[in-house]
Amino acid sequence: MEITGWIACSFFALLNFAEVFGNTETYEFGEKCSVFWKYLDENDRIYVDYNGKHVASYCNDYSFKGKGDEILDEYEVCITPVNFTDPDCAVRLDYKTSYAGSTLQSVTCTENNNKKYCGPQDETLFIFFKQRNKKDTSNAKFKLLITTKKVFDYGVFVGSIVGGVIGGIVLISMLTGLVCWCVCKRKPTQGQVLNPSQGNQTSVVNQPLYSQAAYSQPAYPQAAYSQPAYPQAAYSAQPAGNNVTLYPTANYATQYSTGYNTQPPPSYSTVT
Repeated sequence: MEITGWIACSFFALLNFAEVFGNTETYEFGEKCSVFWKYLDENDRIYVDYNGKHVASYCNDYSFKGKGDEILDEYEVCITPVNFTDPDCAVRLDYKTSYAGSTLQSVTCTENNNKKYCGPQDETLFIFFKQRNKKDTSNAKFKLLITTKKVFDYGVFVGSIVGGVIGGIVLISMLTGLVCWCVCKRKPTQGQVLNPSQGNQTSVVNQPLYSQAAYSQPAYPQAAYSQPAYPQAAYSAQPAGNNVTLYPTANYATQYSTGYNTQPPPSYSTVT
């Protein structure tokens, strides 16, 4: 019973280890023919080997794609050369996103044989094995490590949106409460007594304003009530210092100066 329990615990431990650290597999060109759209998450590690064997033209490519628990997560597939030996320069590897697609990067004995490459986001990455100029490939050997990198986490994206919305609601609620507190803090003055001067001022201010035009006197043409104009030259001012009246009075009788006729009219004799 103790042995059976130990075996069961070891089995579950191995399963947990594989789940935490991901899957590890190895595929070899010329040995494993078809590896089509192999899905990997960020914990998987896949090795692609070559040891000088003949590679048929109908199984000279492997393809890999990143995929996690969330279907909307997006990954990049990365290829890292662990070792690359090709003394005869007889092998070339081409990285593409499809069979008919353009070459993204090539690996030969002289270029990119020690550089990590990551494909486009959320795209399948193909590795094509090519024999160069029909050279002997028996001396060529290489080992590639295939991994994935999560570049878009849908759960984190949704969480950030929800968090932003909740944070905005909380902020608006806080600002609204602050405004209400400030408004309620300003209480109106109760029981205020006004002195007589203030009462008079208030009554004057509160009286209605009427239009000035409604109570103004009617306007009449100024020319209708103006005095007649006299020539200015006939009544020019006398020199200063002379006590002379404007109209002569010495030649007029008393009745004309006073306005009443008190003397009888003069008699006229006939001259013969």
